Amino acid sequence: MRAVLCPAVKRRYRLRHPMTRRTIAAAFVLTSAAWLAATGAAFAAPASGVRAASPVFVAPISSQASPPDWQARDWAMACMSCHNASAPVSAGKAALPTLEGRPVAELMTVLQAMRDARRPATLMPQLLKGYRDDELQRIAAYFAAQPAADAASASAPNSR
Repeated sequence: MRAVLCPAVKRRYRLRHPMTRRTIAAAFVLTSAAWLAATGAAFAAPASGVRAASPVFVAPISSQASPPDWQARDWAMACMSCHNASAPVSAGKAALPTLEGRPVAELMTVLQAMRDARRPATLMPQLLKGYRDDELQRIAAYFAAQPAADAASASAPNSR
């Protein structure tokens, strides 16, 4: 007859069994090796030949690329809620112009004029009132760095 063990005893026995320990150890080793290969590949030196063709090899990032300005992107998200190709139509206007791909100088001129009430607008002066010139410069640089929108919506920025 076979003795019935308490579930806690069975569980303890299973973990102490040599095959269970080997299986867990093998899974740990394989997982660790895969993780190390994935994270270590980003720091690998440039290689040639077979290693360069390996799917694990990751080319080094160009040192000339500047890091993205995440704060400017967050500020620009407020603009893109209206000035985006997929933004909803508002105030009876077919569409507001998109800002992506516009020159920095053009955007700065328009943004400063609206902020300082030199250009008529309804909503934009209130939105821009809290931004300094350096912050507007960063927002304009963010939009200038984005791929240009289609030609139909690339007209001069309209006021809201």
